[in-house]
Amino acid sequence: MSFNVIASANHAARAELAWRGADGLLDAVAIVPLVIDDAVVAALPFADAAIARRLLDATAGTLVFSDSRMALKGWSPCAVPVSVDVTADRTGEWTWTGALDQEVRKHPPARLLIDTAIQRREHWWYVPRWIVRLGPRYGAYAVARRHGADDGVLFVDTATGPVARTVAVEDWASDAVRVTPLDAAGLAPGGLAPGGARSALLFGHDFSIPDQERSSRMALHGELAGSTLAVRRRDGALELPEPRLLPRLRAHYRLERACRRALAAYDASPSAAAT
Repeated sequence: MSFNVIASANHAARAELAWRGADGLLDAVAIVPLVIDDAVVAALPFADAAIARRLLDATAGTLVFSDSRMALKGWSPCAVPVSVDVTADRTGEWTWTGALDQEVRKHPPARLLIDTAIQRREHWWYVPRWIVRLGPRYGAYAVARRHGADDGVLFVDTATGPVARTVAVEDWASDAVRVTPLDAAGLAPGGLAPGGARSALLFGHDFSIPDQERSSRMALHGELAGSTLAVRRRDGALELPEPRLLPRLRAHYRLERACRRALAAYDASPSAAAT
């Protein structure tokens, strides 16, 4: 089966990106997939500077389309190994590529901040982005659609990079998490990781529908043996923040402050003039 990765990016409202960092460990983040010049990109706000720095050191990546929520008709799940290239767009040139229209359509919080010229002037700190270009390294392959926030994407590290599979998760809070593949292929002998334990990352994320104002992520790092992940480290939580006005206002101000701080740090760095 062949997959059109650009079509997948155009149809999807969310995607998962995993990569192996310079330290040899896997990491992952949920992105809003955009298309610029026939290339899949993520346009991260400067508040995500820490993620951008980790992506700068990525040695291998995998892009996954497993979340059909708010996707356009014709969406289909798949995964593709990708190269990762990160550049800073301090002046917001990405907004002139057609990607702005894509983002405000797919991501309602961006619509509230930068949909119009007046909004972009008022929320100028949200316009500069880290542009993460994701180039397919070889063919895409099938994954099953996740059915909800309790399902996750399991990334198993291999010599060529992380390999993805969507799974049902028995208990995210356990220190030994049992997972079951969502596809119809069933388990190979020895489970998901035959031949001994492998470094793996179990990643899950959620967002409120339809406003997408609230989001969450959970990353479980560990060793996969058979169909059980022995958790060594956990980051984040799957529970969504409360949908009350005060937490929403605080989240907005946190985003603004984080963007402003990151932009000031970027402008003060010696490398800024060269990027």
